[in-house]
Amino acid sequence: MSKQHEYDGITYREEKKSPAVFRILCSALGTWGLIYMGFYLFSGWSSQAEADAAKKVRESQKQIAHKAVEATGAGYDGGSHKIEMYVAVGKKLYGTLCVACHGETAKGGVGSDLTLSKYKYGKSRLDLTKTINEGRPGGMPAFSSQIDKEQVEGLVEYLLTLK
Repeated sequence: MSKQHEYDGITYREEKKSPAVFRILCSALGTWGLIYMGFYLFSGWSSQAEADAAKKVRESQKQIAHKAVEATGAGYDGGSHKIEMYVAVGKKLYGTLCVACHGETAKGGVGSDLTLSKYKYGKSRLDLTKTINEGRPGGMPAFSSQIDKEQVEGLVEYLLTLK
């Protein structure tokens, strides 16, 4: 039996146990928390869906890039014809990967103006290749996981033709 005390007209009841409703609710909340952690956090379910979505985007971009290579023809006899093929592939890739930031005329927008004689990080083939592959701070994403070496070379050749 619980003791009852009265202080200033307020009845105080000293109990050893919390009410059953609170114990049940606390147990249910604890059980739900363990199930939530086990299913969502430890199974990787939510992050796997995000990874799959990102993978689909990369695969679709690769397919677009490969179709651009196939559309220009696979066999080339070397020399200037090879450079022309790279420029053609680069132009198509530019239209799918770069136009959103650098604009259709390459004069800039979100990204920088690509028709300038000098770029912030250099305009040599090596500098452009590094920029495309690794990206740059301030918004230029890395494309090394989305396009292959020949496609990067095509983009570089195309960028060098811009004026």
